[in-house]
Amino acid sequence: MKLYYDSFQEGIWFKGLHQRLTAAGLYPFPSGEVGPEYLQLALLHDRPNVIVVENDQPILVLERTVEVPSGHNVGQRFARLVAAAQMHVPIVYFGPYAAYKHGGATQGPRYMNLRLFHALKKLGEIECTAVTTINWPVDQNYEIIQTPAIRDKRMKDYLDLFFSLYDMYGLPAMTEHLINSTFQREQEDEQRTFVSESVVRPEQYDSPPESVRILPWQSISVLASQHPTNLKSPETVFYKIGMTYLRSDPYTGMALLYSYLYCGGLKNRTRDLVLYFPNITNGQWSAAAARGNRKDIRLFRLAADGILFSDGYAPKGQC
Repeated sequence: MKLYYDSFQEGIWFKGLHQRLTAAGLYPFPSGEVGPEYLQLALLHDRPNVIVVENDQPILVLERTVEVPSGHNVGQRFARLVAAAQMHVPIVYFGPYAAYKHGGATQGPRYMNLRLFHALKKLGEIECTAVTTINWPVDQNYEIIQTPAIRDKRMKDYLDLFFSLYDMYGLPAMTEHLINSTFQREQEDEQRTFVSESVVRPEQYDSPPESVRILPWQSISVLASQHPTNLKSPETVFYKIGMTYLRSDPYTGMALLYSYLYCGGLKNRTRDLVLYFPNITNGQWSAAAARGNRKDIRLFRLAADGILFSDGYAPKGQC
């Protein structure tokens, strides 16, 4: 068994969570397009924190964070999970549902943007894999708990279950059993409790945010003027990205999150997705795209059926 990691500290921490991992080799993710094909596929879009490999096959992917995905940062890590899901590899998202933010105008307790829960559920359903969210515990003041006995308990419980099912059924047969497990139901129950007790107006997350419109493209005037005839779905998800220079986080993750939350995923679209960059020109995009394999360009291209720049529209395959 091998553990590949993005951060050595995270790799060491994960290795100590279960006896099955004690003898596992510990390896950093390779730089660039090197390493075995199965690892390149798992890292196709972005790097999660840890990938567990056995018999030249990824069997588990972990994303771990102490940051609360509130507001627009909800999608910042989403792209890291998509490639693994497409390979039908089980995924664990381990992070706090609420935590205290120090400093700045928004200091205080910050709460999960529930669209992440919805999108992770869709990701698992669409790609036929098990996606499990585990709440990183906090104290009564919403400060992150780092005491291993408290912090790691449910991660250890999850790994006990995971390896038990893996030994009995292997992949992909274990997926259904993991999805229907008591452990999974307990995590879903905790999500529902968090939503009902901690989130103000949770129904607001059932519809798109202000930056997203879902309409036939003919009803979106700024897009209709470009005559985007490549858009064939009855409705278009129109995502306005207000950045003034091309960059990745959190926008590429949000584009992929909306692909799953509103468009049926990346392959069998139920709606088209158009990215709107009102402050970026075609020339700026082309100059950036010419500078090697940039992650932001690659992921925007992956997610979008078309991109509307400040000076014109480019359909998929021409941007």
